Amino acid sequence: MKNRITAKIADRENWTRVTENTTYRLAAPDDIAPWENFVERHPHRTFAHRWNWSVVLARSFHVRPCYCMAERDGRVVGILPAALMKSMIFGKFMISLPWLDYGGPLAENQEIAAGLVDYCVALAERSNCRFLEMRGVSQPLPGLVNKEEKFSFVLKLEGSEESIWQSIDGKAKNQVRKAIKSGLEVNFGGLELLDEFYKIFAFNMRDLGTPVWPKSLYAEMFSCFPNDIELALVRLGNLYIGGGLVVHYQDYSGVPSASSYRSYLNLCPNNILYWEVIRRCFKRGSRSFDFGRSSLNAGTFNFKKQWIKNPVPQVWQYKLLTIDSLPELNPSNPRFRWAINIWRRLPLPIANALGPKIVTKLP
Repeated sequence: MKNRITAKIADRENWTRVTENTTYRLAAPDDIAPWENFVERHPHRTFAHRWNWSVVLARSFHVRPCYCMAERDGRVVGILPAALMKSMIFGKFMISLPWLDYGGPLAENQEIAAGLVDYCVALAERSNCRFLEMRGVSQPLPGLVNKEEKFSFVLKLEGSEESIWQSIDGKAKNQVRKAIKSGLEVNFGGLELLDEFYKIFAFNMRDLGTPVWPKSLYAEMFSCFPNDIELALVRLGNLYIGGGLVVHYQDYSGVPSASSYRSYLNLCPNNILYWEVIRRCFKRGSRSFDFGRSSLNAGTFNFKKQWIKNPVPQVWQYKLLTIDSLPELNPSNPRFRWAINIWRRLPLPIANALGPKIVTKLP
């Protein structure tokens, strides 16, 4: 059914779209409690749909949150979190959500979900965006451009710790044993470990030829999700050689960021890191552990395949507004190989200073 716009106010923050029985609008701070309650009850909820990501991304990425909400009879019936981003190279675009693996609408039915996307597209058009991107959509909608180049690796934490261990590939188990014999240990902590984690993470990202995320991104996570974020660091004697960021939400846990010094990879620090995190999450009561997304046949894809035999393709959906094709921002694109090679040669202080300014402006 075609939407009937009953209010079209010049101030974009107050713009509302109303159908016969549903109101679509931008959420405000007064909506935090009903937003969170709706997300908590929805069967396809993800950590990415929580309200406080709007705060994290606004403070660390300096983007403008556009959190869309649908209401019927005064109650929330759907939400769609998004962020308006701007780049000198790529122009303006809307993403649900940057940095995170998941996004898109959560709604009581597909009609409301489609209405939320239409509303978000209208906001993007009013801001002269080139496209809308929605990541890891749980219930894809028709009429949008789909990409399935990323895969999710989610381990079910069912049965006992022993049964989880037995479900893992033999090579991965042998590498965990090797890490233990090499004397590696995993320490868990909070914000006090951030400097050590970020030092390892930034070093590894530079070596990969990729601009590093801002340190403030991780600091803001601890500020906004104080009970649901922790760090795990791999230690060899008195030296930290690897680490990962662990996030929790209800019965879900995952590691969206992890790195180890390449010079110590022969000791298998990543394997002991993930196994100890999985054990900790299982004891916490989590029922699924998310290794994060990877592209087909990438190095991280092959590593995670040792833990999850059957990864699931993610559906990323797009609405193209002023362009005919999407920018291919991945390391396999020949246009970016020269930039990757140059970045790998940068002194670490320069890479750390420039990286956040670049990566927070990319789709």
